[in-house]
Amino acid sequence: MRSGIILAGGRSTRFGGGEKSLKEVGGMPMICRVKGSLDNVVDEIIVSVRDEKQRDLVFPYLREITPFVYDELHDIGPLAGVNACLKAAKGEYVVVVACDMPFISPEVVDYLFKAAEGHDAAVPVRENGFIEPLHAVYRREAMIQAVDEAIRRGRRRIAAPLDYLKDVVYVPVEKLREIDPDLKTFVNVNRAEDMPAE
Repeated sequence: MRSGIILAGGRSTRFGGGEKSLKEVGGMPMICRVKGSLDNVVDEIIVSVRDEKQRDLVFPYLREITPFVYDELHDIGPLAGVNACLKAAKGEYVVVVACDMPFISPEVVDYLFKAAEGHDAAVPVRENGFIEPLHAVYRREAMIQAVDEAIRRGRRRIAAPLDYLKDVVYVPVEKLREIDPDLKTFVNVNRAEDMPAE
């Protein structure tokens, strides 16, 4: 079984307020685009939200049996959402993505799931060494332990748990260009001025 985790609990401070996950790209809220990209490559999707207020804003857009998970830990950033969702997920492997990645390629996600089989994770890496931990596949049990260890040590960076995984496959993004030539799958919208036309 494969699980998908969509992190939507951020406060959108760089975006200028409002619910960033509901900003439209190509006439559709970003979170709906992300969910649609994952629908055919995972067996369940879990959405991480800050609290009930945020859930109530997002729920009307994701009515179909999408479980929402609240951050149990506060003030530690996206690791709180990853932590809560990993514990709620049922799949042996999970893909973790952000709600502000409107062009996720299902084919790239499928490739990462296959690359992760038999390992603790499959994480895209750029030529300059920059990794994409929020567009990666993890073995759920190993990642739960790694996230717990990172939190215990006070390490809040989203990539910190990778230091506690024993067997990570780093997938060169150039290999993924064979599937997604422009690597649009990694486009991330952090500020209003980053909003793509499509």
